[in-house]
Amino acid sequence: MLCEIANPFIRRILQEVGLVTGSMRPYVVGGFVRDTLMGKESQDLDVVVESSGSHNGMTLAQSLADKWQVDVRAHQDFGTATVSHPEGLKIDFVTARCETYTQAGVLPTVKFSHITDDLWRRDFSVNAIAISISSDQFGQILDPTNGIADLAGKRIRVLHAESFTDDSTRIFRALRYATRFQFQIETETEKLMQSAIDRIRPLSGTRIRNEIERIFQEACVVKIMQRLSMLGICQAICPQWQLPSDFENIWHNFQSHLEWAGHHLGEDVLNAEVLLWMALNLPSTSQERLLLSGRLRKKLTVREELAQRLLYEPLTPAMRPSQIYQFLKPYPIEALVSHLPQPQIEQYLIRLRQIKPNKTGSDLIADGWTSGPELAQALWKNFARQLDQEATRKTS
Repeated sequence: MLCEIANPFIRRILQEVGLVTGSMRPYVVGGFVRDTLMGKESQDLDVVVESSGSHNGMTLAQSLADKWQVDVRAHQDFGTATVSHPEGLKIDFVTARCETYTQAGVLPTVKFSHITDDLWRRDFSVNAIAISISSDQFGQILDPTNGIADLAGKRIRVLHAESFTDDSTRIFRALRYATRFQFQIETETEKLMQSAIDRIRPLSGTRIRNEIERIFQEACVVKIMQRLSMLGICQAICPQWQLPSDFENIWHNFQSHLEWAGHHLGEDVLNAEVLLWMALNLPSTSQERLLLSGRLRKKLTVREELAQRLLYEPLTPAMRPSQIYQFLKPYPIEALVSHLPQPQIEQYLIRLRQIKPNKTGSDLIADGWTSGPELAQALWKNFARQLDQEATRKTS
C-alpha cells in the first residue's frame, strides 16, 4: 500500500532525505503519518532510521546538515538529532529502537532495533504507522499494529496490556487524541486506562506539568480537562485539586480576556500561559506537586490576593485615577487581566500605567528636598496630581 504525500515541498524534502541514506532504511512516523492518512496538513516530521553498522539516525542528520549547510542539534543522551532545512522545515531524527521498562512510571532503557520493534513500542496504534522514504520504496506504508483500521474506525487503542502501567502519561495523551479527533477510546483500552490512574501518582511533577501544557495547546481544552476531572485524574495528581465546576465559563472568560489584551495592550509582555494556569484554580499543594516555577507560583498567589482584596475593597466609579493607580500598581498584568472586565482595571491598563512622572527624585533634590520618607511622599503627591489631571484631560 502506498501513501501519497500531497504537500509537494514536504514530499521533495523527504525524497532528499531518502537519497542520502545509503544502506540505512529511513521512515517517517508518528503524527505526520497519522495526520496525512486523515487528510490533514502536518509539518511534524519525525524520521526513524534503521541503523547500518556505525550509521544511524544521528549520522544521517549530520549528512543532511552538511548537504543543506545548516547546523545539527544533537541530543546524545536520547540518541536524537534535529535538523532545520534552509526553507524552514524542522526534522527530528532517531534510530529505530526497542524499550524495556524496568520499573513502572520511569523512563525506559533503550537499544537499537528494527522499525517494527520501534512501532510496537509506541503509545497507540494510530501513531504506530510508518511510511518508507527510501528512494527505492518511497511512500510504502508499514502498519504492523493495524493502525489504519483504527483510524478508519475512529478508535484510540493501546498496543499492549502494560502500556499505561509502563508510562501513565499515555493516559493524558489518550484523552487528548480522542477529544481532538472525536475518536472513541477502544473498550479494552479504556478499562486499562482507568485501572492505571493510580499510576499517575509516582510521576514526576515535571512530566505531569508538560502534559498539562500540551493540553493548553489544544482547541478543546475544556473538554479534555473536564474528562480528566471526571475520571479522577486531577485528584490522582493532587488530592486537594478539584477543577472548578464552572471551569467552562472561567476558561471562555479567560480566552476573551486574552483577546482583549492582545487588542489593547499591543506589544506589552503578557504571558498567556500564566493566565491559563490561573484558570485551573490550583491550590498551593498542587502547585508544589507540579513543580511550577517560583515566578509562576508568585503570580498565582498574587492573583488570589487581588481577588480577595477586590471582594472587600471593590473598585468604584467614584475613585480618582490616582487611587486606581495606587490600588492596582503592585499587581502583575496577568492578574489584572484575569479580573476583567472592570472599567477601572481597563483604565489602568490602557491609560494610567502609561503615564510617566514629570518629576523625579533628582528634580526635587535640586529644588531643595533631602532624601527620605518625606521626599517619597512628595514625589507621590506630585505624581497623583499629574495622574488625575492627565487622565481627566484624556477623557474629556
